[in-house]
Amino acid sequence: MKQRGFTLLEMMLVLLLLGIGTWLVIVQMPSTAYRAERESQRLAERLQRLTYQATLEGRTYGLLVQPNRWQFKHWHAQGWQDLSLPQGAAAQTLPKGWRLELEQPLDVAEGVPQVLMLPGGEVTPFRLRYFYAERLMAEIVLDEQGRIRTLDDLVEKT
Repeated sequence: MKQRGFTLLEMMLVLLLLGIGTWLVIVQMPSTAYRAERESQRLAERLQRLTYQATLEGRTYGLLVQPNRWQFKHWHAQGWQDLSLPQGAAAQTLPKGWRLELEQPLDVAEGVPQVLMLPGGEVTPFRLRYFYAERLMAEIVLDEQGRIRTLDDLVEKT
């Protein structure tokens, strides 16, 4: 008499392989909250460094924000030019589902940076928010002391 079916060992082996495959997929996917926090922190640090550099060099830098992209610019006699930084650190296009929202008091023409970093160390007041699926994930602001901070920095200090 022949029996058909799988042995318990075969079933356990299949479940083990499925579990390992699932674990590998989950490990490779960064959480949206972590990515937003990390990206906003990196952008805040770059803004702070460019503010310092503007003071040292006597130059004007700017941040151009679009709904799905940001780009650093610098002022030349010919007008605003794209800034080039190592490893493409001067611009970023957000993945699908992500959106940027900028609050700032300036009314500027298209293609002109909304956030300015001036030679005297001044920065245009702003609030930049990262949204994922219409949910606020991260935020960068210019605080009352003129420092560029992320939402996490502000929460930790209060």
